[in-house]
Amino acid sequence: MDPVVCSVIGWSWEQSKRRYRISYGQELDWPTGGSVSILSECTRFDVSAAARRFLEAFCKLRVEHPPSIELKGREIFCWTEFDPARVCTERDARIAGRCARVASESLCPLGIDGFHLTVYVSPSGRFYAGMDSSVFAYADHVDEFFAKLAGGSRPQLIGNWEL
Repeated sequence: MDPVVCSVIGWSWEQSKRRYRISYGQELDWPTGGSVSILSECTRFDVSAAARRFLEAFCKLRVEHPPSIELKGREIFCWTEFDPARVCTERDARIAGRCARVASESLCPLGIDGFHLTVYVSPSGRFYAGMDSSVFAYADHVDEFFAKLAGGSRPQLIGNWEL
């Protein structure tokens, strides 16, 4: 990862090489506004200024971070990937609306965390995650969010939505 990007998210380049792996997606040049455009076309998502800023800076970023497990002598990390194109279907829009009612803020999807959590940001810049009917608070701002990823902290349950 470029040292400039590491300084933006509050980590030193040397720390990043030792503690976790970061890479950018190969499908599109980085940074890209493509995913922001995709979300904008999905009129059911509130693509707030906070979501636009985050995606303009980190779209296609993949972070491998704790917790990890050892399998066959190899350490396998959890990962978070910021690619909202993977979570912008009509069904995802309905789920985001249900999660937003629990969070009391509109939510815009940013990507996924290890296949099972959808990561969201609100217009206030708070980070949330959703899985099934559960909604989790991740962090109050972007620096705290990345620090929690690096430290292996998981989001905290705040409630569940009902049909």
